Amino acid sequence: MSNNKSENIIDPRKIIPNNFGDVMSSRATSLLLPDEFSGLERICLTANGNLQRILSSWFNKTVRVDIVKNNMVDTKTDLQIKTSVTINETIILNNDVNYNNNTKKNDDKIKPILKRFDREVNLICEDKIVCNAKSDVIIRDYNIVQLIENDGFGIGQLFRYLDKLPSFHLHYIGKNTKIWWREYSLHISGVECYIKETFPNNLFDNDWLNGDHNDLLKVNGCNVDDDDFKVWKLE
Repeated sequence: MSNNKSENIIDPRKIIPNNFGDVMSSRATSLLLPDEFSGLERICLTANGNLQRILSSWFNKTVRVDIVKNNMVDTKTDLQIKTSVTINETIILNNDVNYNNNTKKNDDKIKPILKRFDREVNLICEDKIVCNAKSDVIIRDYNIVQLIENDGFGIGQLFRYLDKLPSFHLHYIGKNTKIWWREYSLHISGVECYIKETFPNNLFDNDWLNGDHNDLLKVNGCNVDDDDFKVWKLE
């Protein structure tokens, strides 16, 4: 028997899924949402970390996460230069960004942005895209930067590894004849995420998985007339 204890040490990078997963706090999400959304759609709109599990339960099949991109965004250190990043049809200024209003009130000064990531993933079931998620991830803590750059942790693994439950804030929801979507933010000290998730209409119709729905990405916020949208602000 080997006396090398290192053989029994499990690398957390290998056991923690590289997505945000079921790690959200128990902050109440008792929101009264518009009747334009079905009951199942409202459940997804207010899901605070268990969306993948909800979709898997509905289809009674495995739902996997495919990372489309996870790109580092160049941030400017010169305070006189404001580099804007356009994501989810929202323009965010690097030195002003902070998605948690309570934190902004409590902090005397917002910490500078150390790293920023432009991230996109798809939730896949039976080779069909059931959800597309685009996120803007901001890191303001040097220790967390070290976890990413030196220890090889993925962005989606941070919350679990740090054993911190992020706050959840639903900002916008929207719908048209082809898709429905939500924009929300997650926050812990040193990490901020602003996420837009898009779903195809009729997702919860019987036999949806057997249809042809490969055009979701084509209508995901780019080829749909803005006049066709209904948008609700929940802040």
